[in-house]
Amino acid sequence: MPWYEREDFSQLWELAHDREEMPADYDTWHRNAVAVMNAWLARGRALEIVTIKPAEFLAWLRETGLPNTAETRRRYVEFRAVAHGHDVA
Repeated sequence: MPWYEREDFSQLWELAHDREEMPADYDTWHRNAVAVMNAWLARGRALEIVTIKPAEFLAWLRETGLPNTAETRRRYVEFRAVAHGHDVA
């Protein structure tokens, strides 16, 4: 699950190609993210939280040539999880 720190959120939001589909403020995003996380956990699903840091994420986008979209952020989180030796289902 992608996670954003409060201090990084506005920069990441500004750079997102799909920001019209994202909440513009951290508190709304955080509330929604916690609800999604709790729903997954309530169904007995495991999840890994991967914090997206702007510099690392933007470097990865440049390397891959991908746009900054929800799908790409999901792929980045999977990439980071696998890089740390975790299974991605």
